[in-house]
Amino acid sequence: MSVRERIRELKHSRFAGWRFVYRCLRQGLLGIEFFSNRRFRAETLTKLRFGKHFHQSATFTAPDRYPVVFRACADYLSSIEKPRILSFGCSTGEEVETLGHYFPAATIVGVDINDWSLRQCRKKYKEQRFSFLHRLSPEFDAAQDFDAVFCMAVLQRTENRTTGDNSAAQGFLFGQFEEEVALLHQKVKSGGLFVIDNADFSFMDTSCAEHYIPLPFIKNQLRRERPAFDRNNRKIAQSQYYYRVFAKG
Repeated sequence: MSVRERIRELKHSRFAGWRFVYRCLRQGLLGIEFFSNRRFRAETLTKLRFGKHFHQSATFTAPDRYPVVFRACADYLSSIEKPRILSFGCSTGEEVETLGHYFPAATIVGVDINDWSLRQCRKKYKEQRFSFLHRLSPEFDAAQDFDAVFCMAVLQRTENRTTGDNSAAQGFLFGQFEEEVALLHQKVKSGGLFVIDNADFSFMDTSCAEHYIPLPFIKNQLRRERPAFDRNNRKIAQSQYYYRVFAKG
């Protein structure tokens, strides 16, 4: 058993003294990680700095995480010579690079609220057709007319899946979810795609949903083993079965 696992065991000890030791050790470990881990430090400071505009704390990402979705979207937009694509919550840019392979003639804009993540993007991905903007920048505010908006594993809060009592959403609520969806909806062209996955709430519960229809392809509707919450932030199921890709009418 590792040292970390032994420390975690103290959290559930029957003795208050050991639980107190756990809290002290945990704070100490977090302090060490804050000063030694740039990614963790950036995640923590971003959460403190941007408050209600902050959603997903983790900056983890990976190349080509949604190949079925990306391929279906590329097929749908194949008649557009030079599509404009938005990767909302782009983290350190792997999704932008992946979309560049599926849409080789596209202009792709990555957006994130974490300054450290954006610096990594600009260092790694220097193609002229890629650009990276801060979520609260005037440049992003003015950006419009995208043929597809990808919002993957962004509109969620980890605690809503991992806390013992998650009978109600906390930290990130439906009102914030709907506000972000409405913002992105305004940036999608008529006939364009709104792509959303791994969220705490259903896109179909938002007021924008009436403007969209699910794109018909196999595995658009996919089961996720993660809690589903309703408009009132109440957990309604332990798993989700939501559509992921929508075409704007």
